[in-house]
Amino acid sequence: MSFDTAVILDNWPVLARGFGNTVLICAVALPLGFALGTALALARLRGGSIAATAVSAYVEIFRNIPFLIQVFLLFYVLPMFGVRLSPVTVSIGALTAYAGAYLAEILRGALQSIPHGQVEAGYALGLRSLTVFRKVLLPHVVGYVLPAATSLPITLIKESAILSAITVPELTYMAQDVIGRTFSPVEIFTAIALLYWGLTALVAAISRGLEHRLQPHLAARRAG
Repeated sequence: MSFDTAVILDNWPVLARGFGNTVLICAVALPLGFALGTALALARLRGGSIAATAVSAYVEIFRNIPFLIQVFLLFYVLPMFGVRLSPVTVSIGALTAYAGAYLAEILRGALQSIPHGQVEAGYALGLRSLTVFRKVLLPHVVGYVLPAATSLPITLIKESAILSAITVPELTYMAQDVIGRTFSPVEIFTAIALLYWGLTALVAAISRGLEHRLQPHLAARRAG
């Protein structure tokens, strides 16, 4: 048995298109997930008992049901209620909802870790709400959230492979298409494994660099 690199080279444009779609879908879903997670965390902490119960139920559902099932529910169940979305739209929505659930818990823990006395002290000193947020809350929240949140983009990239099940033309789906035409699963799966590894390694390196650059600054702000 030989490893035919020519198969990879001949079909590289197809794999590259799938790779680009994977990056694009995750790049859109990630900031949306951050926004959703922030809204959910604030609603759970400050929205009253009903909002807290609803958010808690949401988080438990999306954290405990496999992502594949979530994708299938959005893709196959919504049309039964007259809501028909394209596979790409479903993909972005599913990744956003999935990321939002995890980020809501991360942010909730970060906000609850801040001693309430520090906030009260800020107001007692005559600081405005924006200044209290910038000087007191933000350094603590970012310092707490950053290590946990940096792993989320990697998780989204890996989970995005599941989207091939609903015919989204991302990397895994395009690879399966190539395998169906070339009957070369070893070469193609090796190629996409390296692509996934390279992308997640790049994201991890960027996250470590960002954390390394921000932590001294955040520590100084806390001390100040």
